[in-house]
Amino acid sequence: MMRRDEKGITLIALIITIIVMLILVAVTISVTVSSGIFNKAGDATKGWQGAEENEGKVDEQITSEGVSGLQNIVNHYVDGGE
Repeated sequence: MMRRDEKGITLIALIITIIVMLILVAVTISVTVSSGIFNKAGDATKGWQGAEENEGKVDEQITSEGVSGLQNIVNHYVDGGE
């Protein structure tokens, strides 16, 4: 009787694995696009840029006015300013 050595995975198992992975990728892309995550990322970037501009203004005010400038900024935010 001839004995067959089985080494590695079969071609069928490899194809099934690839198909399952492609299905998972398709579902992930579909969910990502439909959830609006790219729009949320764009909004977050705009918010970050606005905060960065405000930080520059605060730095300029503190540099030019010293401690009184810092006090003005604190008072502005305590009073509900943005």
